[in-house]
Amino acid sequence: MTKANFKSRIERRSRLLGMLRSEQHWTTSGLREHLNVSQRTLMRELASLKDEGYPIESDRGRGGGVRLAGRWGVERLMLNHKEVIELLLALSIVESLNLPFMTNNLDAIKQKLYQAFPENQRAKVSKIRKRIFVSSHIRHAASHEPSDAHINISQAICESFLERRCLNITYISEDKRYSSRTIESHYLMLAWPDWYIVAWDYLRNAPRIFRIDRIKEAEVGLKSFKLRPELIANDPYAHYFSSI
Repeated sequence: MTKANFKSRIERRSRLLGMLRSEQHWTTSGLREHLNVSQRTLMRELASLKDEGYPIESDRGRGGGVRLAGRWGVERLMLNHKEVIELLLALSIVESLNLPFMTNNLDAIKQKLYQAFPENQRAKVSKIRKRIFVSSHIRHAASHEPSDAHINISQAICESFLERRCLNITYISEDKRYSSRTIESHYLMLAWPDWYIVAWDYLRNAPRIFRIDRIKEAEVGLKSFKLRPELIANDPYAHYFSSI
């Protein structure tokens, strides 16, 4: 099979799956007409999809109906990097909570979702995944509704983290003292329900860990930074966490 023919078949197969997902019922004649293929080619494609696990159902008889059982499967997820990370992170958080009604398949689900993304996106997402850590140790804490200020701060932190740009923050310490700092947001760590940034702090010229709920103001700067892997390698708490 030539490269052109292979590409044509992949495109035809993608169209066929899209058509089966878009309608609850298709006739074989309708599918042939839309795809501009013979009955034999159509049957071969449907049989190939069945062999790969797609739940194709068909009715016997001339012009019989064809359908994809349920709203099944994904072929490509059209998500940006931020949405991909949020999805994988949400699954990791659920996994860390050890909820009794959840299955033990969340890790497999994460990997299947990851493989569903285009290859060039997987490479970028993989690098980001290695910078986000979740702990299985949780503590009980009072829940709170996020305010507009908290949402704006979270968005600034996310932008700084994903784009590797410095973050200007106003931070309140445990003893209620305020300070203004410029930091590099290298890693994010979650010990439910608390989020932390493992950062390089320009004020102290040293690595520091900041609790995100103590950041009262945040603004993304123009200066970019390179990753410092030693920050997480030398973190004494890192062995309590695993990347997503």
